[in-house]
Amino acid sequence: RACVALRVHHAPLLHKLVRWYCWSNTYLRPKPLPSEHLDELLELAELQLELSFQSLDLQAVLAENLRNPHATPRQVLALLSALARFSHFPKEFKEACARVCAESSDSDLAALTPADLVNAFNIHLCAVFDGPAALKHWLTEDEAMKSFFQVHTSQKFYQTQDQDRTAFLQSDVYLTLKEAADAEGLNLQTSDPGDVYHVELVSVDAKERLNSAAASPPTAVVCIKSREQLRWYVPITADGSPEGDPLAQNRCRQFRYMFRGAVQKVRHLQAMGYKTAAVWLSEWMALKSQEERRAYLRAALGSPDRRTAAFSPAPPVERGGDYS
Repeated sequence: RACVALRVHHAPLLHKLVRWYCWSNTYLRPKPLPSEHLDELLELAELQLELSFQSLDLQAVLAENLRNPHATPRQVLALLSALARFSHFPKEFKEACARVCAESSDSDLAALTPADLVNAFNIHLCAVFDGPAALKHWLTEDEAMKSFFQVHTSQKFYQTQDQDRTAFLQSDVYLTLKEAADAEGLNLQTSDPGDVYHVELVSVDAKERLNSAAASPPTAVVCIKSREQLRWYVPITADGSPEGDPLAQNRCRQFRYMFRGAVQKVRHLQAMGYKTAAVWLSEWMALKSQEERRAYLRAALGSPDRRTAAFSPAPPVERGGDYS
């Protein structure tokens, strides 16, 4: 939890933490896990997802609990959502998904929080984008599955996207970003309401180019908020010896790394066929003139002989965690 709050992804430390948890789960905890222990497992999985940390051991523990008789419908949906967002679809996934969707009562669904509903929709969303073809076909063609996700979970997910869109359109970031894009002669607009993801700026003819499989992919400019940008990233391959310089291990001194929901969003936009460009708000909000913003946008879009803004070596500027 502290790593998420501090925006620190220290992979060797996270690896040790997850290994310790999996060891204790194997040798110390009762089987099947009681409901309260399942909540601890789900909290750990959510934190690893926030940090974009992958662990096959943790995913195996999540998968084995899909058949846990102590798991409530909320917990089964949360297990499925975590696995889907990890892009891990074990053989138990389809069976558990069909069972929980068929057996969840109205009171079970009414007890889900808005965050639970958004995460539940990610079962469908991530399976469609990241899952095997057979699972994708089943989720999109089976009437019961389509009805469950459309009726019970999609509304809250799209509502959060619309809220992000409204906040962006009312912000100074929108004004300065659109002004810079127009000055550069870029034919960009805010994504349409009802799109799967709110995207700050996309090519005006994006849908036509995606549908026609055009040779030149449409552009999607994605703003990375400060809360979605790591302060500290140490890869799993880092030298952990006491003699090593801990500051030198921090890759954020040279490059930018996103985490939280921005990772999934960018991955799915790329899967749709977009060419994505990152605008890091910690940097954008520090720019003083339109010329600086135009130069930054050119770099983000990968103009020739420019270093992309996503990998700018400049030190991060801690200004604003949102569009404000």
